[in-house]
Amino acid sequence: MYTNPTPALGAGAATGGTLAMTGAASPLWIFLAAFAMIAVATAILRIVPRRRRQD
Repeated sequence: MYTNPTPALGAGAATGGTLAMTGAASPLWIFLAAFAMIAVATAILRIVPRRRRQD
């Protein structure tokens, strides 16, 4: 069980083959990430209290 490297090599090969396909970023995912970041920023701006000017 601990001396046979075949299961570990097989798992590494399977993982390596699937991770290689995730390197290409399509424009759709970039757009969705940008939209999510803008949504988070606007949500934080709504939560943070505003400073009022004292005249």
